[in-house]
Amino acid sequence: MKTSLFKIFFFTILLLSNLYLASCGGGNATTDNSPEGKKKQLAQYKKDFADLKTKIDALETELKASSAAGTKVSLKLIETQAVAQKDFAHFIEVQGNVESDKNVAVAPEMAGVILKMNVERGQSVGRGQVIAEVDAEPVRKNINELETRLELAKTMFERQENLWKQQIGSEMQYLQAKNGKESLERSIESLKSQLKKAYVKSPIDGVVDELFMKQGEMASPAMPMARVVNVSEVQIKADVSEAYVPNVKRGDEVLAKFPTLNKEIPVRVSNVGQFIEPANRTFKVEMQISNRDGLLKPNTLAVVKIKDFSQKNAIVVPTHLIQQATDGQEFVFVVRQNQGKNIIAKVAIKTGKSYGGETLVAEGLQASDVLVSKGYNEVIDNEEVSIQPSQDKISMNK
Repeated sequence: MKTSLFKIFFFTILLLSNLYLASCGGGNATTDNSPEGKKKQLAQYKKDFADLKTKIDALETELKASSAAGTKVSLKLIETQAVAQKDFAHFIEVQGNVESDKNVAVAPEMAGVILKMNVERGQSVGRGQVIAEVDAEPVRKNINELETRLELAKTMFERQENLWKQQIGSEMQYLQAKNGKESLERSIESLKSQLKKAYVKSPIDGVVDELFMKQGEMASPAMPMARVVNVSEVQIKADVSEAYVPNVKRGDEVLAKFPTLNKEIPVRVSNVGQFIEPANRTFKVEMQISNRDGLLKPNTLAVVKIKDFSQKNAIVVPTHLIQQATDGQEFVFVVRQNQGKNIIAKVAIKTGKSYGGETLVAEGLQASDVLVSKGYNEVIDNEEVSIQPSQDKISMNK
């Protein structure tokens, strides 16, 4: 192209030079300045100009052909993907917490100094295992004293009983002796029952999560001594908007996602609350979940995903490929074949629900359509484009 321009420039300079020399006589003394000579010279100039014009026209034609060829090569390069036809599901997501109904604060049933702590934090304990022992020496002394008095009462009762059988003595004396013995026996049983309270026991199987007190401190029924937790079975509890009452039923399968653990598992709804909280217009939903590995701790954040819509064999497209016209009409760009050329087509669509970066298309697309997946912001309707081969095809060709 540069060579052609140079030729045009050269011939133009040559023609101008010849005209200038001719007008100046060209330094030729034999120049014919007669009218007849000037006519011949003019004819020669016209002939030279016509030859130069023919060469200029040829070069311009060549330049136009090169420009047209360059335009054809520089088609916009895009990437495509097929429209997906698959099962589509939409979920509502609510925040919940992991809780355990076997999370017990253990407190002594009687006041006293802690004589001994039998467990440590993190230790597994069984139901009924002694966690600590509280000083109950005053109770033991009372028991010993009453047992001594009971021996005397038994002796007196036995004698009164023998006399009564022999019809000796009054019935009142017999009944008083009997009542005194039985009263002491009941008092001793009560004190022994109270003595058992000096041994603080775990009410459940679990693990000692915390110890709030230590040996030598004063224990009181109002102050917890330890916390025992069993997280082999936990619950997820969440508040769901009343708008979704028809979508949640006992026994439904939902997905529980734990962001901190990067874990998602299916669980079933074990209980649906029957009361709407007036403050936030929600109802309670509870899911039981096995936690044998102990990874789920009480108060762990959970995201509960409840399915509220599904459709089989739905037309689904990536949400980011959907564009919106100035009149609000949604559309996508697809590629269609026309006489062996890849032509862009602007297709108006009607969309449904969106979830997980995908949108359900109710009208406008078919499973055979091919979407513009890259370069969709740079193309226009009815434009011819070039399609970038997929990486899979490139790898296969290699």
